[in-house]
Amino acid sequence: MISLLALVVGAAISVPPIPTINQSAVLDATSPTVSPTFGMVVAVSGDRVVATGPDPSKAGGSVGQIATFEFQPTGEWKPFREMQSVDQTKAGTMVLQRMVMVGSVMLVSEDRRDGGSSSVAAFETFDSNSGWKQQGRLEPPTSSVEPAFGGVIASDGVLAAISTVDMRVLGDKSRTVQPSPKVFLYKRGADGWKGIGFLQRDVALKPTFFGAAISMTPGQVVIGCPKAITAAPHQDLVVGGDAVVVVYRMNADGMWAVDGELKPPADRLDYLGFGSVIASSDSVVAVRMSQVTGQTAAVLVYRRGQTGWVYDGELAPLIDVTPGVGWGISIAIGDGRIIVGDPTALNGDQNPGYVGAFTKDTNGTWSESLRFHPTVAVTAARWGVGIRADGRRVVVARPQSEREGVVPGGALVFMLPPLDATPRPNVAPGSVPASTKSLTAPTP
Repeated sequence: MISLLALVVGAAISVPPIPTINQSAVLDATSPTVSPTFGMVVAVSGDRVVATGPDPSKAGGSVGQIATFEFQPTGEWKPFREMQSVDQTKAGTMVLQRMVMVGSVMLVSEDRRDGGSSSVAAFETFDSNSGWKQQGRLEPPTSSVEPAFGGVIASDGVLAAISTVDMRVLGDKSRTVQPSPKVFLYKRGADGWKGIGFLQRDVALKPTFFGAAISMTPGQVVIGCPKAITAAPHQDLVVGGDAVVVVYRMNADGMWAVDGELKPPADRLDYLGFGSVIASSDSVVAVRMSQVTGQTAAVLVYRRGQTGWVYDGELAPLIDVTPGVGWGISIAIGDGRIIVGDPTALNGDQNPGYVGAFTKDTNGTWSESLRFHPTVAVTAARWGVGIRADGRRVVVARPQSEREGVVPGGALVFMLPPLDATPRPNVAPGSVPASTKSLTAPTP
């Protein structure tokens, strides 16, 4: 008679190991850094990578450091000669908590703490010798005071979508909460960035956190509207209307209209944080949902089919790793794969943290196909806190920690193998329709 233990052990042994890849480059800041968490914020676009960390402006003026690296034909990464700062800041402003980069464009947050409207600083670069040049600021309309403007930033290089949802932790101050926040749209032209309108949900739907997450590709904007977002210990938990992710697409007339609404499965409506983190391509959206007040989180996938958007499965590690409350805190999509990070995941006696890629198998199901393994020290409980991807190139944040010897901080670069070179497990498929309720979006 075969014991149950033997069966379990045999089953565990039969599971094939998940392929792993090591970083192809370690990009460290070129000089000592002032942000205690430098490397927490990263971005990648083509052959360029940037890394930075949030920094407060105590006296105003120039503040912060952005390290920039370019990939060379020799296979090496060359840093820009100097790290870029944000100029003309006001005293008491926190810069560089959020950053996006697309091609020669970079947008970074400037959070004011005095109740006035925050802004987003715009940079452009023309070659690696001149570095970045600050080209002005994106600001909310003068008739609107938006302390949390820039709470989330997304761009496709020509258009930018900027949220007014307050994602900040402000010491003993409570979060700024609006009944119906806007996502402002801007367009880049020869004379800089100009506002062209905004997207907003009906106040009757209680869209308190509309804009807590934004993902953008040309002709498409995906906006997360969770029912609640995690509150700091001193903050009251605010609960809005139904959790939803809204997909907007530009029609032939150049107008934005709702293409679909993505909602959580009916048996998990207690996940108030559905839509707190999103990543998208033209036809795939990955959505993080969390219980907010609980210890569980999940990442769901939706795809655009012939009849609209449909639920396309859930992402979960195949073996060894136990996801934590941070599962999906960072998500990226590159080269047909979804990359998920979780700084709280447990994996045996290793330091907490996980970064893995998920690929559609031959049955059409998303399954874990690859894990990222750093061969240099990373800050404990920070591996997976920040991930960005462009094509097969994936950049993972490497925040500094003097106590743990990770100094000065920066980014790790990984190259995904070609899709046809990645083994894909076979599991049963399953897709069910998602909500596609039609709404009319405000037009520019």
